[in-house]
Order: sequence, then C-alpha cells, then structure tokens
Amino acid sequence: MAKYLGKRLLQSLIAILGITIIVFLVLNIAGDPVALMLPETASFEEIAAMREKMGYNDPIFVQYFRFLGNALHGDFGMSYNYGVPALQIVLERVPATVTLALAAMGISLLIGIPAGIISAVKRNTVLDTAIRSLALLGQCVPAFWLGIMMMLLFSVKLKLLPTSGFDSWSALFMPAFTLGVFTAATITRMLRSNMIEIMSKEYIDVAKAKGLKNFAVVMKHAFKNALSSVLTVVGLQIAGLLGGSVITETVFSWPGIGRLLVQSINNSDFMVVEVIVILMAVTFVVVNFIVDVLYCVINPRIRLQ
Repeated sequence: MAKYLGKRLLQSLIAILGITIIVFLVLNIAGDPVALMLPETASFEEIAAMREKMGYNDPIFVQYFRFLGNALHGDFGMSYNYGVPALQIVLERVPATVTLALAAMGISLLIGIPAGIISAVKRNTVLDTAIRSLALLGQCVPAFWLGIMMMLLFSVKLKLLPTSGFDSWSALFMPAFTLGVFTAATITRMLRSNMIEIMSKEYIDVAKAKGLKNFAVVMKHAFKNALSSVLTVVGLQIAGLLGGSVITETVFSWPGIGRLLVQSINNSDFMVVEVIVILMAVTFVVVNFIVDVLYCVINPRIRLQ
C-alpha cells in the first residue's frame, strides 16, 4: 500500500509542476502585463524601464523559476484590478465556493445513491424507467437554464427564496441544487449500471442461498463493491465544484472563485487568473490523490497490486 500511494504522490507532484509550467507560459503569451500596469500615455522609455524592473527582459526559464519560487512562498504578485496581493483576493472567495460545493455534493449524494440502488434493484420496472428518465434529463438540462427557471419559480412567483446573496441558508439552496442535479444524475446512472453487473455475480447468489435478507445482500455485497466507481465520479465532481462553478456562480451572483475568474478574465487581471487556474488544478490533483487512498481502504486488492 505504501508503495502504491508513494507512486501516486510522485505522479501528483509531477502533475502540479507541469500545471505551473503550462499556466505560466499561457498567461505570458496572452498579453503584456506591463501594458496593463502603466497608463496608455506611458512613453516607450517608461515601458522599457518597467519591464526591466519587473524582470520581464530575463530569459523565460529565469522568469519561470522566479515565479515558482515566489509561488512556493505564497507570492503570486499584485492584482492589477484590486491593487492587493492576488492570492488574498482568491482566498477571500474560497469559503463561498467551498460552502456551495459541499452543499451541492450533499444534495447529489442524497439523491443519486438511493436512486441508483432502487433503480438497480427494481430493474426494468416502471420505477426504474422513471428514475432513468429523470437521470437522463438531469444530465441534459443546462445549468444556466435550470438556475433561471428556479429563480422564476421560487423567487419571482412564489417569493420563497432570494435570487442571490451569501448571507443565509435560503440563498444557498437554489445554486446548490442547480449544481447537484447533474452530479446526482451521473451517480445514479453509474451506480445502477455497476450494481446490475455486480448482482449477476456468483457470490451474490451464494449470499442469497445462505438466507441473507435482500437488504443485506444489496447493501453489504452489491453496493459496497460498486462504491469504488461512485468514488471516481464523486472525486471528479467535487474537484470541479471546489474549483468553482463559473456558470452557476454567475447566474446566482454567488461570490465564489468561479465568478471571480470570469471578472478577472474580462478585466485582464492575469495575476488573479493565474492563482485561480493553479488552485483549480491543484484541487483536482489533491482530490484524485485522496480518492486513490480511499480505493486502498475500500478495495484491498489495490494494496496487493
């Protein structure tokens, strides 16, 4: 197990290093930061002096290692738009995004896991058809459309929930549900498919022959063995949610990093964009590593491999 996790950890560190290289190169060819820092009336001499001061005349590899060294100390530069450290701006938005991500994932698990189990157990029944149809609909409906429809119903017509804000749990429900629907539908379909496959195995028939109740067979044997595939979906989805949902946060004016990313791109605030992209990528890598660890706990065969 230690060898397996050590290999995964090394791969994760290499992936993060590669991400920093890509982000640095892409943002350096996307535009000239000096042109944003100085007024339009700045002379050629002023621009050249600023470039020399900021180190943009150095070779690209020198600039990268300087950037990497500063990043390891939490220094990603100053935000052009806000005039404060870029990392500070992003960290201020993280609590809102984490709250929304955890709420959305909670909703998706509460809906997706029971629906997937019921659909597999009641295979080819009317209930199974209804669940599969709703799951397909949940994956097809655009998030922005669902968000707008929910605002029209619950905020404009029924006046039950606020259309935006971050000051109450009532403001959290609609964006969390909008995000959770797609993940719930994905979990439902994958869990159903895996459980149907597992329930056709011989050891399931043996468990039934021993006289175990159907509930025990389904939960202890079928669901437990199908859980590894669910972990993959949950890991990928929660990493994306923690990275910020651009569309949903924009629709509901949610003060998270997804909305901040859109605003920073529009304002050409490269330093903030750089922090957000790296944070999203590192989140994906870390969550995937955690999922690998959970694989070892759930499936002992991985330890032997």
